[in-house]
Amino acid sequence: MHVGLIGARGFGQHHLRGLQASPYVEAITLAGRDEAALEALRTQHPKVRGIATDYRVLLSDPSIDLIDVVVPHDLHLPIALEAFARGKHVIVEKPPARTPAEFRQMLAAAERAQRRLFVVMNLLYTPVHRAARAVVDSGALGRPFYSVEVNVGTARRTYESSENWRADRERCGGGLLIDGGFHGVYRQLYFLERLGAPCWLTADCAQIGVDAPTKGEDFCALTLAYPGGERVHLSNQWTAQATLGRFPSGILGTEASLLFTGGPTLPLLIRRPEQDDEAVPISPGPSGFQESVAACVEQYVECLATGSAPYAGTDLALLTLEIITGAYRAAESGCRVYLNGSFRTAAIDRR
Repeated sequence: MHVGLIGARGFGQHHLRGLQASPYVEAITLAGRDEAALEALRTQHPKVRGIATDYRVLLSDPSIDLIDVVVPHDLHLPIALEAFARGKHVIVEKPPARTPAEFRQMLAAAERAQRRLFVVMNLLYTPVHRAARAVVDSGALGRPFYSVEVNVGTARRTYESSENWRADRERCGGGLLIDGGFHGVYRQLYFLERLGAPCWLTADCAQIGVDAPTKGEDFCALTLAYPGGERVHLSNQWTAQATLGRFPSGILGTEASLLFTGGPTLPLLIRRPEQDDEAVPISPGPSGFQESVAACVEQYVECLATGSAPYAGTDLALLTLEIITGAYRAAESGCRVYLNGSFRTAAIDRR
C-alpha cells in the first residue's frame, strides 16, 4: 500500500520507521513544513517516494491508501474527516481528539466511509506491559485491589513557551493529562481489564509549578473506582526543575504485589510476604517509546492489510478520552464523575 505520513519530523520519525519496516508498505509520501528535513528523511528511508510541504497534497492523492496523522491535537479531527471523505484509512496519534465528541465524529466518518481508524497506544506493544497484564490475569497477585503510579517531569519549557502547542488549552485540549498522561490511563485500563471498566472518578487538576494562563494543568491527581471497590491512583507533575527519581509504582493484590522497578534488567518483580522477590520473565521485543511506536504502527498496517483486529481498538481510546475529560470536570466541580464506558483488548499476543 501507499501511505501518506503527515508530520514526518520529530515524533513522526518513529512512525516512519514502522512504515519502512512493514512488508505491506510499498511507498511512503511525507508531508511537513521543513522541506530540507523531509529530503533528509527521504535519503534515509528507501520507501519514501515523495514529499510535500502542504498535507492537503497527500489527501488529494488518489494513490494513497492510508493517512498517518502526527500533528497537534486540534488538527486530528479535520485531517481525519477529509481523509475519510476521500476514501482513505487513518492512523492517528494519541489522543485521537481533544474531546470525546470530536472523536465520535471521527468514528462516525470512518463508519460512513467504510474505512478503518487506528489510534496509537504504543505502550501496549512493549513486552513489559504485556508481562504485567499476564501476571494480573494469571491470578498470581490474588485479587488486584489497588494500582498506583506517580510521575514527575521537567517539561517547563512546554509551559513557558507561547509558541509550543503542547499543553495549550485550545490546541492540545488541556495540559499534561490529555497529552503525556493519556498513556498512564490506557495502560491502567489494560492491566486491570479483568475488573471491567471504572464506574466513577475523582480528580484534582491545577497549575502549581508555573503561571501560564493559556496552558492547561501541569499537575493532576486522578483516582478511578471500579465496580468491585478497587482503585487506581495516578499522580503527575510536569514542571519540576529536577526530577526526584522513580517513585514506587505497581499493583497490589490480596496475595502479592507487582512492582514496576523501571530498571533495564529486572523491570517487574512479584513481591510476597516473607519471601524473596520473584523476577517476572520479559520476552524480547520493543522497549521505550521509539521502538514501541514503530511496532504499533507496523501492526496497524498489518491489520489493515490482512483484515485482522488491532491489539488495542478505538473503544479503549474513547474510554481513555472520556476518563480524561471527566477528570477535568471533576476537578472543576469538586464532585465525582460517573462513567458509562466499556472496552475490550486482545488478551493474547497476536504477533
